[in-house]
Amino acid sequence: MMIIDRFESEYAIIEDNENRLEIKRTLLPENAKEGDVIVVKNKAFSVDEEETEKRRKEILKKLKKL
Repeated sequence: MMIIDRFESEYAIIEDNENRLEIKRTLLPENAKEGDVIVVKNKAFSVDEEETEKRRKEILKKLKKL
């Protein structure tokens, strides 16, 4: 699973389970933001809205428990 960790200048820092990638921000959809799950389809990056929302809900649940 690839997740946008942060943006640094013109690059997006993408993390998966073991690696960190730096890709040009212009290669991502305009609406991409930190925390979004990214997938590659037909050599293009897109945001997996369903998986992103699922992760956000799981994180909120954990925060409420604290």
